[in-house]
Amino acid sequence: MTSSTVALLLVLAALVGTVRTWRRGGPRRVMRVTLQLVAAALLYAVLFPPATREQFAAGELVVLTPGTTTEQRAALSPASTLVALPGIDAPGGIERVPDLGTALRSHPDARRLHIVGGGLPARDRDAARGLVARFDAAPLPRGVVELDAPTAVRAGSVWRLAGRVEGVGDGRVELRDPAGAVVAGMALDGDGRFTLSAPAKGAGEALFALRVLDRDGTPVDDVPVPLVTRAGAPLRLLLLAGAPDPELKYLRRWAVDAGVQLDSRLALTEGVALTEGALALDAAALAKADLVLVDERAWAALGTTQKAALTAAVRDGLGLLLRVTGPLPPAIASDWAALGFRVQAQEPANLALDHALGLSGSGFVFARHAIDVQADDAAPLLRADDGAPLALWRAQAQGRIGVWALADAWRLALAGERARYATLWSDTLATLSRARAAATPQLPREARVDERAILCGIATGDRVETAQGTSVAMLIDPITAPGATAAHACAAYWPAKAGWHALVSGGQRWPFHVRADDEAKPLAAAANQQATRALVAAPGERAELATRPMSWPRWPFFLAWLAVIALLWWLERQRVALAPADDTSDAA
Repeated sequence: MTSSTVALLLVLAALVGTVRTWRRGGPRRVMRVTLQLVAAALLYAVLFPPATREQFAAGELVVLTPGTTTEQRAALSPASTLVALPGIDAPGGIERVPDLGTALRSHPDARRLHIVGGGLPARDRDAARGLVARFDAAPLPRGVVELDAPTAVRAGSVWRLAGRVEGVGDGRVELRDPAGAVVAGMALDGDGRFTLSAPAKGAGEALFALRVLDRDGTPVDDVPVPLVTRAGAPLRLLLLAGAPDPELKYLRRWAVDAGVQLDSRLALTEGVALTEGALALDAAALAKADLVLVDERAWAALGTTQKAALTAAVRDGLGLLLRVTGPLPPAIASDWAALGFRVQAQEPANLALDHALGLSGSGFVFARHAIDVQADDAAPLLRADDGAPLALWRAQAQGRIGVWALADAWRLALAGERARYATLWSDTLATLSRARAAATPQLPREARVDERAILCGIATGDRVETAQGTSVAMLIDPITAPGATAAHACAAYWPAKAGWHALVSGGQRWPFHVRADDEAKPLAAAANQQATRALVAAPGERAELATRPMSWPRWPFFLAWLAVIALLWWLERQRVALAPADDTSDAA
């Protein structure tokens, strides 16, 4: 039945009711007639609600993702084409789809995507690639939303983790070891950021815990922090010095404790030297060494043949660290300039190293030698808190050369910070030393249950041992396999259980941790939003605006009609109660 037919019937019914009501008379006759006309109009509005024309972006599909707020839904144009992904509590009028691919097949005219809420899950990102025009992110939940932590470190070093906490003002964070003891803690800064550090002890897997506390000390979030500590292969270090000093004392002690194979020669007086090990600077000995550390006085004592052998060994991959202990004579400055470093005299300075060492308000003050080092193609190896470089390094063919200007790192050991002193020199040696280690597999940094994890650098026959002890064979992705080296071959893995897993490759085990699906939810929400933002395409042509008629909701008209009908019924009851007996009988 068309709207015009319904309207005609309602008008006729209203006219008949009006005439009968007017003829019967009684109290409030005008009101009863008026309400009958209003009731007829409201009934028509219930059956055929009025419509307005609403604007929307033509060719744009609005995708509601888990985390969408009521305010975000209310801000959308009612004329937009909306779909809701699983996991969102959307009204019944919104189309629900199992995934984004299904939504795109159902709406083939969609050329742009407007993502609303917490962001696209991993399964939908490939389908959205190149189509996302806008992303309206929902507010992040309280807790850790950024976390930068290593997955593997060397035993004996100090490892650091940093991150950001959302929605916890004046709070603090604590890092707890597997036994539950607090090993580091600090108050959050104004942006909710933090940086913590802790020593890595014995080799193996460990699960630390990062706890967020509010200003009252109430726990807000707990994030497990997995860490794999590896023993590492010992380095072979050749140390040449023109005279003993405190730095060499503590450096040699650390090298022995760390298992470094150390050969050293420290000059005492002319013709007298303290020698440890069979130190030689010929081609055969330098080929076996990983790093040579030499100061300016020891460099001056080297012959032309030894300098040439050392320079050739650096080009073949040897690491060389030039340690400054005082003013450089012009001849040595010229030699080092030929190696890429221009060293000039400068006023000495006292500097802080809290940021580089992962300390906070330590009050430690260190000295820099009275030199300034310049190199066009060098990278900083160590910076002071004010940004001044204290050590630089540059590549020389297959090897690396560094210059060290810090005068008194040994003060760390005296102050009880032996672990940080060890980390300082361990990082330095690791950066400059000869590259001998084989390529290692690329393991997932954030693996979760029922989500795809990518493992690269694997070979046919490699497998994953699950937390329950079962074994899963890895199937190399055929897209990356043809023509790819072993370092680039990748495979996908979907873990079913949380806990420690291990990739077994080449007879070695490479552990990695899998989070439960409900673990560290704020961190997962932030990762989803970041991945979705990466899909937003560069601004192009603006979407063409179109309009379409949108009917008003029926329920307000129905409620109004119901109220009018109830009032009419009450008025009729009142009329009957007040009417004379003969009128009552007539009405009956």
